[in-house]
Amino acid sequence: MKRIITLCLVTLIAFCQGCEDYLNIKPSNVQAIQNYDEVKALLGGHLRMYARPDYDNLQGTVIPYIGNNIWTFLHFYGDDIDVDTYVKNNSILGNVKNLYMESVNWKNTTQPGIIWKIFYSNIGFFNTIIDELSRVEASKEQADIVRCEAQVLRAWHLFKLMQYFSPYHLNKYGIPVNLDAQMVAEYDASRKTQEQVYRIIISDLIECAECTTEPRSTYNVFYDKNIAHAMLAQVFLYKGNSGAKADDDYENACLYAKLALEALKLQPIENYEPFPVYDDMTGVSKETPHALMVDFRSANEARYVVGNAASSFPQYVYPSSNLYSLYKDNDIRKTKFFNENQAVIKYKNITTGYISVELYQFWSAAEMYLIIAESYTRAGNTSEGKKWLEDFQRQRYLNYNGYSGNNLLQEILDERRREFCFDYDMRWCDLTRLQTGWSRSSYGDEENPTYTLEDNDYRFTLPIPVKEELQYNDIEQNPGWLITDTE
Repeated sequence: MKRIITLCLVTLIAFCQGCEDYLNIKPSNVQAIQNYDEVKALLGGHLRMYARPDYDNLQGTVIPYIGNNIWTFLHFYGDDIDVDTYVKNNSILGNVKNLYMESVNWKNTTQPGIIWKIFYSNIGFFNTIIDELSRVEASKEQADIVRCEAQVLRAWHLFKLMQYFSPYHLNKYGIPVNLDAQMVAEYDASRKTQEQVYRIIISDLIECAECTTEPRSTYNVFYDKNIAHAMLAQVFLYKGNSGAKADDDYENACLYAKLALEALKLQPIENYEPFPVYDDMTGVSKETPHALMVDFRSANEARYVVGNAASSFPQYVYPSSNLYSLYKDNDIRKTKFFNENQAVIKYKNITTGYISVELYQFWSAAEMYLIIAESYTRAGNTSEGKKWLEDFQRQRYLNYNGYSGNNLLQEILDERRREFCFDYDMRWCDLTRLQTGWSRSSYGDEENPTYTLEDNDYRFTLPIPVKEELQYNDIEQNPGWLITDTE
């Protein structure tokens, strides 16, 4: 499998990570940057974590979707899991069940602080790269491959923070943003509006997508014009019904999703598999034609999300009845995602037969098809929306005769749920924009046997963490959250 080769700095970085400093992280205890090669190598040390997971992490930076229970936590917040069988499964470790019990009422106040710290610390690092790059001598081409890499990563991190921490329909409650690495003591820590934050994200992505310098396959990971297009499609779709919505959001979502599809191919029904499988299943690959990036890791967090049949004591996870009922008998995913007992096998290694790795797949052809179908439909062009839906479904259903239902938008949303069930944060981010609630057992709360997340509930948005932010900066808490440092 083709690997992404990156340079690294021998000296690791220690970051100033006082709780109040997440918006202005600046490296310390490292030799001063002297030239372009050192800036490039510094960012390369971070990129190497994606390409070669067997190497040590670059101190002070994190791959946000790896470890720290983020995948598990967001999975617990969603509605894809059968909570009855999960809680009663004795092979699931106690600390994971504790995380579930802390999250069952959608009021976990510890995990949001972890997410906040990880994403803002990384953003501080990207700011530093861009700032240092402006201080060294480099050609336009040299500067572009480093700057665009940092900008795309920063835009991705900001977008994720918006999805997790910004109340979907309230424009005034964006997130704090500091892009100046030199602002260490004095900076504006107040929340920007959603419009302001999206303007930053979109501007950075478009600038990189239109950059005339070609990315370097031996260095760049996220500076990829196709990835920039796919991210823009995601951003405009998500923004389309938010507090920052604009009349051309869905038009732009279609535009950029189609541009991303120029480098992608939807898996055909005759040889469909949920995920590609390689002999060397570690780290990032950009070779599969069905997604712009996939990341294989050894089975760890995945076993708590989708189970692990390779265990001495098989750990099975089951879908909620609501999710499973969405799959028709002629849907090829029904037997690809679930076994005869309805346990999840979506992540099964088709070579070994075991669920032995966790795989993160980003910016797939399937997602771009469904973004286009949904965007056309929401914009009122139902004929085009139906066409794109049918083009997609033709590769997922045997003996397909077209869509004949009377709720096109709901069918598209159901397809997103079918296709992306259990995939990292896909379902939770869809739920945050749909704002559709549900109920589940409380398990142990005698006064409240059932917990309900109401439609448009404030808990669809994570709280601004107290310990990590509010006690240091005067940031307005998200509406509905009344938590203190002692909770």
